[in-house]
Amino acid sequence: MHRAAALCVLAWPALASAQMEVLRFDDDFAAQRAHCAATRSNASPGSNAACWKEMPLGTRLPWTLSLGGEARWRYEYTHHPAYGEDPQDKRGAVLQRYAAFVDLRAGNRIRGFVQINSAWATGRVAGPSPVDENRLDLENAFVEVSSQASAGSVLGLRHGIQELRLGSARLVDVREGPNVRRTFQGTRGWAQFGAWRVDAFDVSPRLALPASFDDRRSLTQDLQGVYATRNQSNSGLDLYALHYDARDARYVQGSAQERRWSLGVRSFGQRGPWDWNWEAVLQGGHFGDASIRAWTLATDTGYTFTGAQWSPRVALLAAAASGDRHPGDGRLETFNPMFPRGNYFGEDATLGPHNFFNLQPTVSFQPHADVSVEASLDVFWRQSPDDGVYAPAGALVRAPGGSRARHVATVASLGTTWEPTPQWTSSVVLAYLKPGRFLRETGDHQPLGYIELTLRYRF
Repeated sequence: MHRAAALCVLAWPALASAQMEVLRFDDDFAAQRAHCAATRSNASPGSNAACWKEMPLGTRLPWTLSLGGEARWRYEYTHHPAYGEDPQDKRGAVLQRYAAFVDLRAGNRIRGFVQINSAWATGRVAGPSPVDENRLDLENAFVEVSSQASAGSVLGLRHGIQELRLGSARLVDVREGPNVRRTFQGTRGWAQFGAWRVDAFDVSPRLALPASFDDRRSLTQDLQGVYATRNQSNSGLDLYALHYDARDARYVQGSAQERRWSLGVRSFGQRGPWDWNWEAVLQGGHFGDASIRAWTLATDTGYTFTGAQWSPRVALLAAAASGDRHPGDGRLETFNPMFPRGNYFGEDATLGPHNFFNLQPTVSFQPHADVSVEASLDVFWRQSPDDGVYAPAGALVRAPGGSRARHVATVASLGTTWEPTPQWTSSVVLAYLKPGRFLRETGDHQPLGYIELTLRYRF
């Protein structure tokens, strides 16, 4: 795969060294355009994709046009999916995802951004899952206005179809791992002043349907919130309040309308060889006639041996989220991450951040400037033995079933990423999940093996 990527690089135009973001509308098109100007004498504009950014549309009006996109090809194979409960794919699945976007701006005040996406899957014995296939649809389609309120202060408003990613993506994310990304529809405003940025939004998730241009706004889920971030040179602080409304929520204790508040704080940064990313959330509200009392604490603390060969980093990820202790006591204590990363605990995406506590030591290193390797061991338990185990999207994977065991699974994983250019990335992930006592006592419990090969190009 590495050889194929290297050959393809020769056939595709180069792009600026400016970073391309997970949310492509956050790309720094001005920096990419500057790269175009710096290299124009060495190559024609058509051979440099950086020259497709901030292209001027005439001399009288300050209109600019930017073009970009991505292609991602992935092979994945799961041995004993869902620990033997789901159908076994014979040769694995091949996933393809393509996207293209157009960004049109009138100076620094008015902007229109449209991005389309096409996702395909072959090889699933049971057919593509809801996050595998979406033939052609809008990923982003919004209008944005902004203005400078004063020196160093900016106000903005965005309305339409848009991707949303908050902080470290523990509660709201675009779901980059699966083949179909998550989108929302609604309004988002922001104010930036000094080191602070404050966002306020009122959105609903869009239902990703498999045909062309058939996605639609959910009529059963809404999300409102305020999210504030303060960034300094080596540290940052997030403070937020979110309100989630789901008319058909389902937990072990039943189905009902869920109205849930989340109050959170996150501290992150780096000081010398140490880095950290800590987050705590309290949740309240109502689930039908029951009150909600839930919480989570997630920590990631690392140390990098900067003077050693390959710059190894060792880290410990330790996290917990509450589970329901007594399903009939008029209180729901299961933490709900709402719209988290699809691959929250690993690329296999089998376990979600509900009713759990885990310890995950990791080690990573860089044997070459464009190659990184990471290995981890994740031990996963239930926080409450009266609650079940959930998937990342919130579906109940395994009910308590009378088992009092807490140990769910132990997961060993190894991954390597090769990034020969800013545009091309290839990766390999191997994972092995050994069922714990809880899975052995409540149903199928075959060891789960997982392999993933990914090649991606972005411009």
